[in-house]
Amino acid sequence: MIWRDGRDLVTSQQKMSNPAFMSVCIEGDRRQIRSLYGKMLRLQNREKPLIDNGFYHPKRWLGNLVARLGSNYHEVFCRGTWDYLQLSQGVLTFSTETAWVAPFEVLHLIERVYPQLRIYFAADGDGWDWYLTNDRVGRYFKSRFELDMPPDNEYYDTIDEVAALVSAYIGQPIAPTLDAVHAAIEECEDTNEDLDAYINLREYKIVELSEV
Repeated sequence: MIWRDGRDLVTSQQKMSNPAFMSVCIEGDRRQIRSLYGKMLRLQNREKPLIDNGFYHPKRWLGNLVARLGSNYHEVFCRGTWDYLQLSQGVLTFSTETAWVAPFEVLHLIERVYPQLRIYFAADGDGWDWYLTNDRVGRYFKSRFELDMPPDNEYYDTIDEVAALVSAYIGQPIAPTLDAVHAAIEECEDTNEDLDAYINLREYKIVELSEV
């Protein structure tokens, strides 16, 4: 993946540009899990951020975590923050919001510092043609499709669900394949200019963390 140049800090109160969102689940060695959780918890509970920065949640800026893990925030993409930190039944979970792309470099750093941990993620972003996850078997992230269609924007596990919903919306049968659904959406939009909204379908691409 080619990174945009985004390692500079944003100014205070600046809105995140083209946000990317990622959910993370980490499992493995209990001692390493608790060490990472403790670092993140102490960072977000500080009276002042570890490093002065202009982010809207400065104590939860990912650069603080990069520094606490012994690396340089100028060299690791960390233009964003984490949220919803939780440790439950030995699994550490949190989410991130960053500019342009998800902070995969932060996950790579965590892997290097804590080699006995297994990291699972699901990432999506404004304007992305497809989304990314390394959870091949759906251990934590089962959804494989996002369907943005009136009245809701929802996530679904199978193309069968998606095909049935799109079929009901446009009023014609659709075979439960990705190509058939895309073709039906394109045909519908070409022949119905008065539709209230476009139908957008995105698929999660299965990748390895080492590939991003």
